[in-house]
Amino acid sequence: MFLLPKGNPLAENVPVAKLQLPEALDKLRNGTLTGCATFDFPGADCVLLYDGGKLISAIVHREHKELKDQAALQALVDLMVLASSGSFNVYAFPREMALALLGLLSGTAVITAQEIKQIDFKALLERIKTEQMTGTLTITTPERTGLIFYKGGGTIGFFHDAATAVETSAGAVQQIAGLPGAMAELRIIQNDQAFTLDLAAMVDIRKLWETASGNIFAPASPAAPPGAAATIPAATVAPPVASAGANEVETAISELAGQFIGRLGKTLVEKELMNAGGVKALQDEAVLKNFLDAVERGSKLLASANKIKEMADAITAKVAQL
Repeated sequence: MFLLPKGNPLAENVPVAKLQLPEALDKLRNGTLTGCATFDFPGADCVLLYDGGKLISAIVHREHKELKDQAALQALVDLMVLASSGSFNVYAFPREMALALLGLLSGTAVITAQEIKQIDFKALLERIKTEQMTGTLTITTPERTGLIFYKGGGTIGFFHDAATAVETSAGAVQQIAGLPGAMAELRIIQNDQAFTLDLAAMVDIRKLWETASGNIFAPASPAAPPGAAATIPAATVAPPVASAGANEVETAISELAGQFIGRLGKTLVEKELMNAGGVKALQDEAVLKNFLDAVERGSKLLASANKIKEMADAITAKVAQL
């Protein structure tokens, strides 16, 4: 489970069964939300962090695993479609808090799971101030959790698992820090991290939703009746054609992405094909390289390096048929 300050509640305990995810996210974008939307499912939960309507971070915890950004959005779609219960909440808070939470959810670790008794807190606080850090210091024990939020090196608030709102006093969090076995983790954002691309603009949520909302249990194809003669596809008998049409190659590239990366891979490839100027533009070696580099960057959270390389090789071979 996530521990996050609630801020100003805009929606609470809305059953996910009543939600159409694309419409819900459109409302958050169009309403220029600065804050977070949370989804609580049996066995999983999700946080979407917004800054002025931009989706700047997405994270899902499920089955002791953590998924982020594009992979988290795919997982959220699947959870929404398959879950029989769950709740949706939206909270608004100041932008400085959103940036501190961006550090908590997606930031760079300065301290990771270090015992508090081993930390020189005076030196740490001086470093946070001098380097003008923005992020969140998390203090945990097996039973308690406390958060300290920073913006530009200054403290902007405190929160803990027994609080109902962000506090201005450090007292309760200091008590948690003094408990036996207390650990600390500090995560911060880089100077340009707050201005990353809008995740909602990188992923076609509506297409993912429409695909996942179909009959996901339908068989891929009917099985041949017992004893029936095997039918060999013509493509395996006839020699390969010297060239293929652009539409055919584009479809094949999209299918390859789905095969190697999954449904989100197809969306990623289709987006990058548009950016490249269409499949015919890939006949230019430089354009093809830029296209494959962009697909690789977007695929790092979705598949292993080997899978991505195999996909790139397969796409290159398919483009050669143009």
